[in-house]
Amino acid sequence: MPKLKLFHFINNSKLKSPRTSASKPHHESICLEDNWIASTRFLRYLQLFDKIFSHSPDLMDKCKDWNFSAEVIEVFGTRSKHSDSKRTLTRLLQVGDSKGRNRHIIVASLMLMLLYESADGCWAVVERVRERVFRCESAQKQAYVLVVQHGAHVYEFPSEVNKENISSKKLKGAFQHIPHLISEDAAAEGVPACQNQTPASQLIALESSASKKASYEKALAKVHFMVEDYLDSHKENAFKSAFQEPARYYFHLCGNNHHRDHVNVHGLNGFLCLVRGWFGCQLPIIPMVDDEDTFKGCADIWSGLSENAWAVFCDPMNFGKDFEGIKELKPSMLTSREHGHYHAGHAFIGRNAGDMERSARKKDPKYLQYADKFAFFFTKDFLVKRMFEVLNAEGKPEYVGFKGACSELYALFKHIYGLSEDTLLEYLYDEYIMNIDIDKAAFFLWWCGICNESHVNVAKFSCAAGMPKSEGSKSDNSSDNICPICFEEKDNIQLIPHWEAKGDVSGHRMCADCTEQYTKNECPFCNEVSIKESLLEVIKSLIQDVKSKSAGGDPNDLAAILESWQFFEMEYGHNPKVIYRVGALILQDKEFKNLLEDGVNTRAAWMRDAAGIFFRLYSLSVEGNLDVTPNEKILLQKCFETIKESMSSVKSQGHHYGALYSQSMVPYICALQSGQSTVHLEIIVREVGELIVRYYKKNRRTWPQLKRDVPERIVSEYMDIVTVNVWGGKDHDPVRKAFYRN
Repeated sequence: MPKLKLFHFINNSKLKSPRTSASKPHHESICLEDNWIASTRFLRYLQLFDKIFSHSPDLMDKCKDWNFSAEVIEVFGTRSKHSDSKRTLTRLLQVGDSKGRNRHIIVASLMLMLLYESADGCWAVVERVRERVFRCESAQKQAYVLVVQHGAHVYEFPSEVNKENISSKKLKGAFQHIPHLISEDAAAEGVPACQNQTPASQLIALESSASKKASYEKALAKVHFMVEDYLDSHKENAFKSAFQEPARYYFHLCGNNHHRDHVNVHGLNGFLCLVRGWFGCQLPIIPMVDDEDTFKGCADIWSGLSENAWAVFCDPMNFGKDFEGIKELKPSMLTSREHGHYHAGHAFIGRNAGDMERSARKKDPKYLQYADKFAFFFTKDFLVKRMFEVLNAEGKPEYVGFKGACSELYALFKHIYGLSEDTLLEYLYDEYIMNIDIDKAAFFLWWCGICNESHVNVAKFSCAAGMPKSEGSKSDNSSDNICPICFEEKDNIQLIPHWEAKGDVSGHRMCADCTEQYTKNECPFCNEVSIKESLLEVIKSLIQDVKSKSAGGDPNDLAAILESWQFFEMEYGHNPKVIYRVGALILQDKEFKNLLEDGVNTRAAWMRDAAGIFFRLYSLSVEGNLDVTPNEKILLQKCFETIKESMSSVKSQGHHYGALYSQSMVPYICALQSGQSTVHLEIIVREVGELIVRYYKKNRRTWPQLKRDVPERIVSEYMDIVTVNVWGGKDHDPVRKAFYRN
């Protein structure tokens, strides 16, 4: 069996932290696009430092030098005028990220603060680091995050430039190695756009005027930058209101002051891992997964507090508040002290925070109410109004310009959707500009790539798309000759075809010139699939591939079928309904179905060599995403069982072991990349992994070459992703332990 080809999607940040679906209520109601849940500014800052060092290898060499680092600390102490600066920062350099790593990033962060931060700002950083760096590993990690975030922040938003005030000649020379990667308008440059193309960016790409196009792009980047900043704060406040402060209050009521005071040191690691495991949600605070003191502040606290307590903590007026500042809390809200004693947390978390993450990834029912409570703060009704109004108020320096950027984008939004309101505020609010229409706000944020389409009634708001007709001009068809994309009068404007139109799509039109430039296979107004014929060609081609290559039986040809599916999922991963429809049509094809039935009846080996496509279809059917009959679901289950049974005849052929495992990983990673459910695909990866390990152990004495041959057909980059996300780490991955350890 050949190795499967490696595709670029392995670098997608989503692959490190999956967001899988589960049952309702709130934890399926997060209204954000997945990339906003799965990323934080801190992760982007780490990427920024990677970029700085890649531009200047000399700077990295200097930052790794102990003598140079000591001089940076010395100069920082002089500038900050903090009496304990040298001792504090030397300790930080020793512990690094709490594991002795990434010291060079700390030194670079201090350099950036020397260059761009005020003396008072430097003093404040030392003081905050001192509170943490002499404590446990968890607190030390918080100190590391604090310094890295502050250094990168002042690089993007310098409060002043102090290069001429630095007396050290060695440092002055080193400053020359810091590249200028941020433009003067930092909010418009270097800002990560949504990983999937947004409806707005798709239309902006069609803009014929270079200046207008640049202006729109800049405005959208500004909005994304400010939303990123807001969401970092919102996530932290949601974490406090769902976990941290209820836990502190619970232990306070139980009289366990030790655990109360360690919730924000050790206990938070467990709750952070719970959120990351369940949702793939990254917070600005990075958890220490191997913290064995997690039980000190982390327990099943919500089973000991009443619903009245939750009603208080989820009140918007108390969002992000410390429990000491919430007057509505009453001692009577304690319903059980069972979870408040010293060792009570062990039953809830396991050995450490990492155990919580693994259990949360499997949707352990004991964490369900915790997932619900955290997700509540990201529902459309709670998040959209708060986020828009906080940003629109421009109360933080980082938010200045939000109104202008939205106004710039609204000009395009208004034309595309044929709106009559002159300003965005007039569109979103009532006539007194007092009450916001949350559904309209969510629609605008969806268009900007922030809210998820599943929580927005796109059909309702896009049915009026197209250029509005003049008042009282029923017979005036002049607007029919105006392309709603380029706003030019054309005689070749056509209705965009829709696979399944929802609502009135008569205004979803495009001229021939715009159609030629627009390469997406979906309507830019409502994101409905627009060219059914090309997808039918994909289906026809894939079915023909399976039919012809199964007859030949060449494992290389059969493996190529999965590569075709990879390309298809990569193109339509942002629009899963296309994948579901195509999967159903493939399975409903009579020839394809006959081929599968014959393969099952004859236990055909070719099914094993093309297993990836069957794994994907089987998982979609189990999760109810394919519109197929019960008999067709049973057929897919039989295919899965046939593939597993075929391994009994492989014995000495190690390449088949490794290839099958790779075939199981590919559909999982495809789904993970696009934020789709991976629940059953994880089960498939586990079953296949355990299966090949079991056969290997059974046959290794007779055929010792298996240990060498099996890994040759496992794509190592895929395995790294699966080890973390499916197995929960190297120590728990049986495939890695069987084939990659001596």
